[in-house]
Amino acid sequence: MSKNRLPAEAIREAMIYFVKERKVSVPVILKHVDISRSRLYDYLQGNGKVSETTLMNILVTIGVSYDELMLHIYMTHPELLDGTIKELGLDMYSDTMTPTEATVIKTLSIYSQTQDVRLLVNLVRAINAQVRDEIEKYRLIELARPTIIQLLSAREFFTANDMLMFANIIRHEPYHVAKLVVSQISEQHESMAKLTGYGLVELDNFAATEVRNTTLLHFQLLIMALENYDSATVVHTIDFLRDYRLPTESPYFGFVKKMVAVIELYLNDDNEAAMRLWQQAHEAAQFLVDEVIWSTYAFIARHSYEEFITPAYAYKRHMIER
Repeated sequence: MSKNRLPAEAIREAMIYFVKERKVSVPVILKHVDISRSRLYDYLQGNGKVSETTLMNILVTIGVSYDELMLHIYMTHPELLDGTIKELGLDMYSDTMTPTEATVIKTLSIYSQTQDVRLLVNLVRAINAQVRDEIEKYRLIELARPTIIQLLSAREFFTANDMLMFANIIRHEPYHVAKLVVSQISEQHESMAKLTGYGLVELDNFAATEVRNTTLLHFQLLIMALENYDSATVVHTIDFLRDYRLPTESPYFGFVKKMVAVIELYLNDDNEAAMRLWQQAHEAAQFLVDEVIWSTYAFIARHSYEEFITPAYAYKRHMIER
């Protein structure tokens, strides 16, 4: 029996589907992919194999991303899906299996054997979304945090899953660590921004998630900077989020920008305007933010204005008194 989780036939089937669905002719593929006519025909007719280089170049030529290929495979062959996430009760729609210490230990054990990052992402998201007791939530995140930090410390390129993981644990990290990681993610975003305008399907697919996670991380860093009286980072982060231009629209991004504007108004001594904007954004958040799906945003929607503005109040008072 093959060790491959994705049989060669399932990949070939998806490739054939997209070549036909996109109506890309064989001559066009041969013009852009280093493969002989006979080998290409053999592959598309169910015979022979092609290298990963050839596979990726065919995908580029027909305008299909790797993620789209994988999604089609799982839609047509649901039996290939890994059920571990559901079995652990970590999927976002589980409301009967609140994570416990045993869940964390079992998930970390499976991760150590498989190195499947999805397990860690869904674990911290489930803890934040489903565990209501704040002390227990903190304790469970702390159990998982060392494994996540060990993983992220070796990263040079942060995937969407990496950013989402860190967004779920950033408040548990020392301030200097949070600053370093968010700075690295900012540099990656700047590199990605240079790729806009080329019609990259891959960038379009990644952008929405990257934007949400990048802005959320910067917002959380802003709160930490206020708490640590770090004026340089406060100013820089407010500027970053105010001037941030995204390649894809996101209501959650707009929500975060409003929260930043509230803080900026308060710091500029316009408390009445800050309160008005807060009330508008807070009402929208209660309507917009789904705690199950976006638990990392939900803490804002649950706070009063006084609770939300406390870090800015303490920061402003410190700046006046020093």
